[in-house]
Amino acid sequence: MPAMFSKKSRTISVILILLILVITSLMVYSIAAETQKTLKGAVQDKLISVAGATASQIDGDAFARITSGEENTQNFIRIRDQLWRVKLATPDIRFIYTMRKNGDAVVFVVDGDYGHAADAAKIGQPYPEAEPELIYGFTAPSANEEFTTDPWGTVLSGFSPIRDSTGNVVGIVGVDMDSTVVSAELDRLNLIIYGIGILAMIAAVIGIIMIERRREMDEQKVEESERKYRLLFERAGDAIYLLEAEGENQGKIVTANKAAADMHGYSVDELQHLNITDLDAPAEKISAPDKFDRILNGKWLYGELFHRKKNGSEFTVEISAGLLDLGTKKYILAIDRDISERKQTEKALKQATKKINLLNSVTFNDIQNALFSLKGFHELARSAGSYEKMKGYLDTEEESVQRITRSLNFANCYQDLGIKPPKWQNVNQTFVFAISHRDFSSISRNVHVDGLEIYADRMLERVFLALADNVLKHAKTATEVAMRYHETPDGLTLVFEDNGIGILDDRKDAVFERGSGSHKGMELFLVREILSITDISIKETGESGKGARFEIMVPKGAYRFVGTA
Repeated sequence: MPAMFSKKSRTISVILILLILVITSLMVYSIAAETQKTLKGAVQDKLISVAGATASQIDGDAFARITSGEENTQNFIRIRDQLWRVKLATPDIRFIYTMRKNGDAVVFVVDGDYGHAADAAKIGQPYPEAEPELIYGFTAPSANEEFTTDPWGTVLSGFSPIRDSTGNVVGIVGVDMDSTVVSAELDRLNLIIYGIGILAMIAAVIGIIMIERRREMDEQKVEESERKYRLLFERAGDAIYLLEAEGENQGKIVTANKAAADMHGYSVDELQHLNITDLDAPAEKISAPDKFDRILNGKWLYGELFHRKKNGSEFTVEISAGLLDLGTKKYILAIDRDISERKQTEKALKQATKKINLLNSVTFNDIQNALFSLKGFHELARSAGSYEKMKGYLDTEEESVQRITRSLNFANCYQDLGIKPPKWQNVNQTFVFAISHRDFSSISRNVHVDGLEIYADRMLERVFLALADNVLKHAKTATEVAMRYHETPDGLTLVFEDNGIGILDDRKDAVFERGSGSHKGMELFLVREILSITDISIKETGESGKGARFEIMVPKGAYRFVGTA
């Protein structure tokens, strides 16, 4: 190591501790922000859950028949009492009510407080300035991103559609939680987190004072400190670099620790022959001169950017860099942390919640519709006048039972979709495991994926199984499947194709859809959902009559090559 660890340098300890102070501050702020986000997300989930559960218990047909002035009818009172019981059972809930669309306006229908509070809304009373989340509630469960204020106060709200026996949306259930409930919890958590942060900062300041006093008391302590800092540098989990700050070699790596070498696939010696910009992804190189200028002007840089490994794959790093002035020489101290998996996991878990809500909603509608049909044909079978008629009705009932069974199997199979964090998976190995569940002996395979790994949901094997099933079920004339990849400016495209009859042009998008009550395209619908957990998309681009071709688009940072460098 250069003069950075010289006994004559008394500033390095202060700089490192100040760096710890800055990092601690950033971590406290990040934890506080993430805690607030998580708490609000939990509240939103609770609101959606309560609204959804309540909506599922409301008779949509009876609800649709309620008109203005019918506050004393049996239908109104029954729904009002349902809402009131939910409110009593959930103390955090301030208001619970139902609404419907009336042209472009949104109006109240049944207010759970009607008869219990003087300001309860009446049937047909307009709701002023409906927010986008409320309007979206007529399509799918939703919740406000931020608090909203209306004549009844400042609240965070959740909504869920009410459906009639045919599956049509006839209204929504709205659930409001008073802002003071959430704000009080946020204030309490912020007080704790920032209190810990202040204590950490005080501890860091005390550490600086103690270090300097120790130097004054005994100069020999410097050698021990040097040994400790060298050990920290070499064994740190984060990548640490010392760079040339000025001149024609600006940015050249003077020294780096083993973590930096391992992170990028180089040896430490190889790194010392590179410039830090050699580790940047192409898109990052453009802004490199500006970054050096800002550091030389005394500013510390913080942020995220893409780095490139020796094998060419890109990943996301969190950087912290600043000027290190040792008097006779200036250096740049840079610290990198690989956060690619953390970024993918955060994004995937957020998307997973949305996907699971969608799947639960679709499954619920299928079962509800099938039960309605089953009940109707059961009544017809009981009154059938002949064996032939009764047998026909019983056959139809059997179809309804099979529909319910498929929906339950669907829910059971995918109830854990997105719950566990995604992971890196070898494409070739996962494909081989997938087709091992089917008799694929009549289909030749031409697979060239060269150690490719992608960061995807743990059900990736199910994706390849569904694509293989699609060949066996629909490409009756197919004799070969092929899988290959090519890189693009936006990432990587993985191609899976067969030489069967292909898919008609007007069906290319429809094969990924799943209509209410229809199981056509269920597997490919779920293929798209599984892949989207980590921002991977899929489309069909084959030519009808020449075979199906599925293109799977993997974004940068979500693929890598292992054992091919």
